[in-house]
Amino acid sequence: MTFLAAETPSAATAIQPDPVASACPDETALIRDAAAGDSHAFGQIVRLHHARVFNYLRQMTRHHQDAEDLTQQTFIKAHRHLASFDRARPILNWLLTIARNSALNHFRDTKKWDELPADSAATGPSPARVVERREQEENLWARARALLGPREYEVLWLRFAEEMSVRETAAVVGLTESHVKVIIFRARQALLARKE
Repeated sequence: MTFLAAETPSAATAIQPDPVASACPDETALIRDAAAGDSHAFGQIVRLHHARVFNYLRQMTRHHQDAEDLTQQTFIKAHRHLASFDRARPILNWLLTIARNSALNHFRDTKKWDELPADSAATGPSPARVVERREQEENLWARARALLGPREYEVLWLRFAEEMSVRETAAVVGLTESHVKVIIFRARQALLARKE
């Protein structure tokens, strides 16, 4: 399928939301045309939302290649089921819901690999490892990932990094708005309590 040949974002842009995706007045026409079989229109939808779907999956999987594969699967599933899409809903929410379900299936189907222990001959962390740790600690999202559970992290990511409303976040993760608000409140409290 040629419409899935959207350029994969580089690691430097992998955490930035796609500003074009939120401002497309012709998106309704693109959806209508794509549902009618226009592959060029669907290619435009892919180009508009690819980066945000990829970023979301990258945050969920923490693996670039898995995120690329799952992004591809997300758009393939969306293409197959576009005729049943409720056009009253934002397409990004629908795509992120498909992405989330694909990622959960991926985690369920993937066997866990045990990480090898650090080299016992080393007397301490290497200088590169020290720099890497310092950069991760300075990164708010890395800190949140380390301190919060997967559900809390996912909700915070959708709400603040993807700038989704509480209602949109609740729809993507399959929770009530009240539950999402509670998760956000508790996650923020946990982050503030651990602030150094």
